[in-house]
Amino acid sequence: MKISSIFYTLLLSLSTCILWSQKADQTIFSINDNPVKVSEFEYIYNKNNGKEATYTKSSLEEYLNLYIKFKLKVQAAREMKLDTIPSLIKELEGYRQQLTTNYLNDKEVVDKLAREVYERQKKDILISHILISLGQGASPADTLKAYSKAKEAYSALKASKNFEMTAKKYSEDKNTVGNGGYLGWFTAMLPDGFYGLETIIYSLNNGEFSEPVRTKLGYQIIQVMDSRPSRRKMEAAHILIRKGLKSKPDELARMRADSIYKAIIGGASFEELARTYSQDLTTNLTGGNIGYFGINQFEAAFEDAAFSIPKDGDVCKPVETSIGWHIIKRIKKEEELPYERAKRKIQADITRDSRFKQAQGSLIEKIKSEAGYKENPTALDALAAKMDSTFFTYKWIAPENLPNDVVATLAKTSLGTKDLIDYIKANPRQRVQLSEDKNIRNTLRSLLSEFVSQKCLQYEENRLEEKYPDFKALMREYREGILLFEATKNVVWDRASEDTSGLKLYYEKNKENYRWDERAVIQTITIDTSNEKLANKIHDYIVKKGISKAIDKFDSKKSFISYQRTVVERKNQDTYNGLQFQKGFSTPMQKNAADNNFVFKHVDDILPKAYKTIDEARGFIIADYQDYLEAIWINELKNKYKVSVDHEVLNNLVRS
Repeated sequence: MKISSIFYTLLLSLSTCILWSQKADQTIFSINDNPVKVSEFEYIYNKNNGKEATYTKSSLEEYLNLYIKFKLKVQAAREMKLDTIPSLIKELEGYRQQLTTNYLNDKEVVDKLAREVYERQKKDILISHILISLGQGASPADTLKAYSKAKEAYSALKASKNFEMTAKKYSEDKNTVGNGGYLGWFTAMLPDGFYGLETIIYSLNNGEFSEPVRTKLGYQIIQVMDSRPSRRKMEAAHILIRKGLKSKPDELARMRADSIYKAIIGGASFEELARTYSQDLTTNLTGGNIGYFGINQFEAAFEDAAFSIPKDGDVCKPVETSIGWHIIKRIKKEEELPYERAKRKIQADITRDSRFKQAQGSLIEKIKSEAGYKENPTALDALAAKMDSTFFTYKWIAPENLPNDVVATLAKTSLGTKDLIDYIKANPRQRVQLSEDKNIRNTLRSLLSEFVSQKCLQYEENRLEEKYPDFKALMREYREGILLFEATKNVVWDRASEDTSGLKLYYEKNKENYRWDERAVIQTITIDTSNEKLANKIHDYIVKKGISKAIDKFDSKKSFISYQRTVVERKNQDTYNGLQFQKGFSTPMQKNAADNNFVFKHVDDILPKAYKTIDEARGFIIADYQDYLEAIWINELKNKYKVSVDHEVLNNLVRS
């Protein structure tokens, strides 16, 4: 009796869950028994209506009708086999690859990395370094030699506390050794491959130096010399007056720069003076605009002057650099954004940086745990025993007749020896680069790890629709959007453009929709003379006799009387503001001081109401014809396919 009671409770609980699940995602409508679930309808309703998604009965019914039409077209597109066109399949796959990047990482780790960059970007760091050069593919002997020299330099630095002298003695950076290793100001993010170095830089206090750290360049010892609030980036323009000799004093250049600066302060246009006087030939035609720049891009004197300008639009006094004198105008200064606004760009930058591997590495470990990943060390040992010393060279050839032992399992997939060998053969550079310690077992282990990581990401990618409803919705939306576009193009848009007889017939039946209102022919007349008396005489003659006769009488060479002709409808009052809709009406003549001429408008003629020709109204006719063809198509689809709507489910969505 007790067991029966427990069984009944479980059965009741299970039934409740099933009923709740069915109710939670019921079918709101179907086309030819292809269901559309409430979750899909609500997603697209919310997305396309935004704040207007009020869930009133009228708005839900209106959108349901639109979505049914959309789905009818998609159904037709599938029957037309448009989803099998290679170019469309390729386009969809390209979109999927872009979208998966946002999912194939640990979002918590990405957010942590983004916050780290955001905090670091609040500060600029002034650094010097000692570099012991070492290529990435260096031999163990060369690596040990470089490391020993770096440790020697570090010991000497600890003893002397004089970074500049130690850098001059030990550093192999030819560009900075002469100035004691001085590199300049930096801020996050450092270039790709220097994340570890960036972390060390931001962990040191002013005056402190690091132990030797391995980077893409070799071994580096870093000293933080100073720090300051971040300058970020600025858009600026400049006027350059070059020196006669680079890095030499030039009093004449200074005086010219001073006179231009005074003219700007007096109200002259910075941009016009830049176009006229700036000797920077790459920017003078654009008013001196040099675009956005950050720290460590120009000489310190230029940057210090630019970033000291207090507000947008201000101009600094002439500042001297090695090439000349600059007058700098601040156009726009990049300010610190709240994290929620800044993180999108930072996260995009992170995906292009090697630090992104941390996020993918974290995800891969989660995938392994979820998929019950297991390795077979015995199989890996047996494979290592089959290799020889050529394994670390490009001459290596995979052994033949290897048993296909299982080296690892991921979910229900077994990864065999042959799978791993195929991966190794396809990535020879990776194999050679892992040869530093000449240990075949360790190298195979590293290659297996990379191979498994690739398989984990493939495994995760194949179940993105299953794991992430938003990913599934976006892919469905894009897939159906491509089909809709292609089907509408074939059935409606191309036909409307190419069916000249159908278009003409449609026009004849609907001519009343394409009529001109009463129109005025307006001439904007320019008399290119400074002689006001002559201009008035011509003006009066045009009003009486017309523009053609005035040109014949006063300007037989057609050199100084010109006009532009426009036709405007009476209903479009804004287009003839200041004019009376009356033949022969003229506006008063205006003197154009800038061009030293006279201008006025004249109503040359009034055209009666009339039908537009098919060419005059072609754009409107084609658009209306497309709507007409689409309406016919929708009616055909409604007759062809069975549409069933569950009004009870629809009514359950109503909220107000």
